[in-house]
Amino acid sequence: MGGRLNCVLLSTVSAFAGGPFMTAKSLDPIMDSDQQLGYTIVHEFGHLLIGPGYRPNGNMKAEQATQPAAAPSLRLVIHLYDLANISPETLAEAESEAARILATAGVEVVWQRGSADSLEAHSSDQTSGITVLKQERDTRNYLVVRIVRDFPALALPGVLGYAFPAAKAGAHATVFYDRIEPLGQSGLISVSALLGHAMAHEIGHVLLGTTKHAPDGIMKARWSKSDYQRAATAPLAFSPSQGATIRERLLRRLARK
Repeated sequence: MGGRLNCVLLSTVSAFAGGPFMTAKSLDPIMDSDQQLGYTIVHEFGHLLIGPGYRPNGNMKAEQATQPAAAPSLRLVIHLYDLANISPETLAEAESEAARILATAGVEVVWQRGSADSLEAHSSDQTSGITVLKQERDTRNYLVVRIVRDFPALALPGVLGYAFPAAKAGAHATVFYDRIEPLGQSGLISVSALLGHAMAHEIGHVLLGTTKHAPDGIMKARWSKSDYQRAATAPLAFSPSQGATIRERLLRRLARK
């Protein structure tokens, strides 16, 4: 029996690379025990060689239902202004962290750093939240984010930034670096990771079109110690419903080109 099983294994391995074969769950009931065992061994060995996620036709075909395809990413240009004189390494890591978080909503970020003396970096649309005024639509197909220092301690106490989702000029989102830096030095989370999360949070407000918060995740109003600890190992994320809203609104913004 052992010699015949070896022959079955050799023939199955040869066919494995050359064309479609049977799945582990569709073994022909008329096969004898050696043939069935041979196909099963090759199927499982194939997972070791090419990874459990590989699912082409043939002997390595999936046994379970195919997962739904992820929504295609939408590319978003963000003008980033560093008015806090952050180290290049910290800023680059924060950009990467924020990009990873926004990717959970199906958004691919293209960062464009601007000059610190740009007018765009030092202006904001203070009328964007006044509903009694007739509001014109923001015609820009990009966002503006700035990182600042020395924001008044008594203004917006306890928060790491703010956003103007309907701003028609200047910055859409502002992040307070001098509030982030002490928290990032607490040992719970790095400065760059926390800066990236704060940036993604404020950008999320703009993309969602609201200053409201969620009970958990990246859009939570105030992060707890456990949130910081989780964020230090794996970025907080947007929920599926938030991602759908963001993509729908972003498509409309990008159509303004």
